[in-house]
Amino acid sequence: MLISGVNSCTSCIIHNPDKIIEIFINIERQSAFAKLIEQNKLNNKTKLLKKSDFKRLGVKNDRFINDIVIRREKYKASNLEEIIINNKKSLIIIADQITDQNNLGNIVRTAVLMGADGLLLSEHSSADINEVTSLTSSGAVEVLKYHVSKNINRTIEVLKKSGYWTYSLVMSGQEMNREFNFDKKSVIIVGNEGKGIRRNILTKSDFKIRIPQINFDGIDSYNAANSLAIAAYHFKISTF
Repeated sequence: MLISGVNSCTSCIIHNPDKIIEIFINIERQSAFAKLIEQNKLNNKTKLLKKSDFKRLGVKNDRFINDIVIRREKYKASNLEEIIINNKKSLIIIADQITDQNNLGNIVRTAVLMGADGLLLSEHSSADINEVTSLTSSGAVEVLKYHVSKNINRTIEVLKKSGYWTYSLVMSGQEMNREFNFDKKSVIIVGNEGKGIRRNILTKSDFKIRIPQINFDGIDSYNAANSLAIAAYHFKISTF
C-alpha cells in the first residue's frame, strides 16, 4: 500500500514507524524530513528520488504526492475487545454503511480529535480503510482503532453489556440542546449519506437525537461527518 500527502506520511512515521516498508523522498526536499526520519530510525528504509520519478511508483492519488510517499503494510482492523474501554468515560463511533471516502476520512479525523476510543464499520456496503482514507483523514487513520463488524446489531448488544448507551443521529430524533447530556459511556451512530441509519439498527438504539438547524429549501441536513463533529463536541462538553 502506498500512502501520499505530507500530513498522512508524517503521521505514519510518528505513530506507526514499524508498519513502514519503504519511504520515498524528493531528493531536493530531503532536509525537510531528515530529522523526522532520523528520530524514528528509518534511514535504512528511505530512498531519495527525483520528483519526476514519483509517478512511476503507482500512487493512486498522484496529484497529492507532494515530496514524500510511503509504502506501508495494509491497515488492520482491531478486535472489538481492543476498543471497548472499562473506564467511566468513553466514546465509540459507529459508521453505518458510510460509502463516501471523504466522509469516512473526515469521520476518522473528527473521532481522533474528539478523543473517541474507536470506530466501528459495517462489513458490507462501506468504504474501506485504505490509502484514500489516509489522505482524506490527514493521517488520523494512523491513530484511531477501528473494527469491522459482521453484524452491527450484535455489536451494539455487546457494547450495551459493557455499559455503553447508544445514540443514533436522525432527523426525527430529540433535539440536542443545553439540557441534553450524553452518558459518560456513549456510542454515537451516523448513517449512510443517502439512506441514513438502517431501521433495524435504529430499533436497537437507546436514544434518537438530532442536531438543531435552520431549514432551507433544498438543504435538508448536515452531512454525516459534520453531524458527528457537532454531536461528538456535545458529548465532550456534557461529560466533563
